[in-house]
Amino acid sequence: MADQDRFARALVALARGLGRIGRERARAGDVTPQQAETLELIAEHGALSTSMLATLLGIDPSTASRNLSGLERSSLIARQKGSEDGRQTDVRLTPRGRRTAQSVGSSTNSAFGLLLDKIPRNERTRVVEALEVLARALEATK
Repeated sequence: MADQDRFARALVALARGLGRIGRERARAGDVTPQQAETLELIAEHGALSTSMLATLLGIDPSTASRNLSGLERSSLIARQKGSEDGRQTDVRLTPRGRRTAQSVGSSTNSAFGLLLDKIPRNERTRVVEALEVLARALEATK
């Protein structure tokens, strides 16, 4: 039980810290944290359908649609009928959206670089390997 409690406390502290970094990176692009994540996913994957974006974000498609509406009003994304399925809408970054995604990504890399610098060099490999194991475990819970 002690290991489980220690693990839970560590995860809560990690989630809070990552949330703080997420809010800071979003400020770099003048968007919400969820919008920042949305822009980064579109930049990473290219054109995405609303339903695929919702799946990647782990949110309901109606929530994704509302999120995209805000990004569209800010001229960060453009929606158009899907090339393969006319019932589907593909979401793409506008030039402004690409710049914002790059700004958010740079802010993230910088924040994570500073965090890595705080980990003693001789422990970095072990920490990265543990994070990769945790990430795989989280992916398996989907």
